[in-house]
Amino acid sequence: MTKHYTHKPVLLKETVRHLVTDKNGVYVDGTLGMAGHAMGILSELNKQGRVIAIDWDPEMIELAKKQLSNCEEQVTVVKGNFADIDEILPRENIAKISGVLFDLGVSSLHFDKPSRGFGFKHNGPLDMRISPENPLTAYTIINKWPYEQIEHLIRISGERFSNKITKLIVNERAKNTIVGTSDLKSLIEKNFVCRKDKIHPATRTFLALRLAVNSELDNLLKGIHNATHFMAKGSRMCIITFHSLEDRIVKETFKSMVKLGGWEMITKKPVKPSDEEIENNHRARSAKLRVIEKTEA
Repeated sequence: MTKHYTHKPVLLKETVRHLVTDKNGVYVDGTLGMAGHAMGILSELNKQGRVIAIDWDPEMIELAKKQLSNCEEQVTVVKGNFADIDEILPRENIAKISGVLFDLGVSSLHFDKPSRGFGFKHNGPLDMRISPENPLTAYTIINKWPYEQIEHLIRISGERFSNKITKLIVNERAKNTIVGTSDLKSLIEKNFVCRKDKIHPATRTFLALRLAVNSELDNLLKGIHNATHFMAKGSRMCIITFHSLEDRIVKETFKSMVKLGGWEMITKKPVKPSDEEIENNHRARSAKLRVIEKTEA
């Protein structure tokens, strides 16, 4: 029996409220996923309004198309990476947009489906690719990359034991290939029985691998930069982050844009989920929404 995967869009009402300023406009959902935010955007648009929905993952696209089947006239679903928005929009004959959303991180399906290799609750291959066309996997990083590169990845993810964890990985792979998510989880877990922070000791290592496999931080910077060229006066960019690395990039980039002129910060402080939303969706707990508006044509 095929398992049915679901995903609750984070900060849905808050995002749509901040994003949609022109009900007849063209909006880009750069991280379509299971179409939760796209459906929310569409619910606020008139019939003339349109959504360009982008996702890098063909599995997500197929699931999203089913959700959007009643809105086909207003939605264009594109397989691609939002970092390449400067190539995608001209192909769709879009010169100006009224807003763009980047909901960073990955879908619940990625964590819950063992074969995707993103999480460690269930054993799966060390994969972590959002797109199957990506040649780089977490397996390659863990088993082939030199100590210095692995340690750097884990350290910048915020893991203070990056040196020790990397030594464990390098020593273990010299004896046995590290094949699955459970292998890596167990290796770290048994050497960090007690930690002061509440997260699982392998959490930041898995995050570091995912970011590296999918070039997520580089793509974020590219996506922000490339989207700005298509934004009309009064249009807004909404970005939802899930960890401090992403949020710092968005915060500092938005501050620089405002300082250079032509942009206004709409959210002086990030919008966070309510206690009720966190109670209903535990994965929303670390989400932050930042919004900026273009003030000049």
